[in-house]
Amino acid sequence: MIQGSIERDICPIGLAADLIGDKWSLVILRDISILSRRNFNQLFKQNLEGISSGTLAKRLKRLMDIGLLTVSKDQTHSQKKLYCLTESAIQFIPIIFNLAHWADVHHHPSQIFIKPIEAYLGDDKGLIDNFLNGLRQIHLEHKPLAEVDEIFLELAS
Repeated sequence: MIQGSIERDICPIGLAADLIGDKWSLVILRDISILSRRNFNQLFKQNLEGISSGTLAKRLKRLMDIGLLTVSKDQTHSQKKLYCLTESAIQFIPIIFNLAHWADVHHHPSQIFIKPIEAYLGDDKGLIDNFLNGLRQIHLEHKPLAEVDEIFLELAS
């Protein structure tokens, strides 16, 4: 990772690639934001790409170190931690949707995975803003999924 004052001397694309530039960070952000997998076991056991527990632990720590995740206590279980998106991570989610749109157009991934998020892959800024506001309610205000837009329950199932 690029350190401190050097960040001012680098191209913003190079900096973004350095900060986010690995498969697992994007996959973890997808799992937390879109699929509502918020604790370590959910992220590990329900991951579609087969991340190892060691890699998951390292990437979660890195995402916390660069200010994209925080940790809060799970109100339902005293020993569980919930990973929460920061405002910076929430503002990154449209980029993940854009990457999914690009992959769909040019490389045709399975429609099983495209269908649930298809509406967010277009240019409907209002729809995406509503999604981001829902993420803010879940991750910053700590509202339960059931109290936020029903799309979050649908994507989590």
